[in-house]
Amino acid sequence: MIILLSCILSPSKSHSDDDRVTLFGFKTPILCAHRLIFHKPCAGCGLTRSFVSFAHGDIEAAYSYHRLGIPLFILVIIQIPIRLYLLRTGSKGYTSFVKKLIAYPTILVIIALIINWLIYLWQVNFYLT
Repeated sequence: MIILLSCILSPSKSHSDDDRVTLFGFKTPILCAHRLIFHKPCAGCGLTRSFVSFAHGDIEAAYSYHRLGIPLFILVIIQIPIRLYLLRTGSKGYTSFVKKLIAYPTILVIIALIINWLIYLWQVNFYLT
């Protein structure tokens, strides 16, 4: 976990036009099965790069990698105190309010990712025709 955090929070040298993330100067392989099979990005493609760019303070790049990257990053950060609370209180803290606090944003994220992906696919097909 510490290594992952240090990689995300380490200073970014530059942004390349390549689709892959670099880790210690090495390009990581494409892990998205959808991209490997269909040669098109999936609903979540670009989120990692968006999270990393936002963590580095590069808001413009974060938005350019994925439109939902910044709100999802903030949602993940908000989840940290909730999860710490649940670790501290155990099963007693898992009330109906906490269940809703976890479930509703998850549903909204899934819907937002699908809608964003469909908009992206429509735009790509619109500009290609």
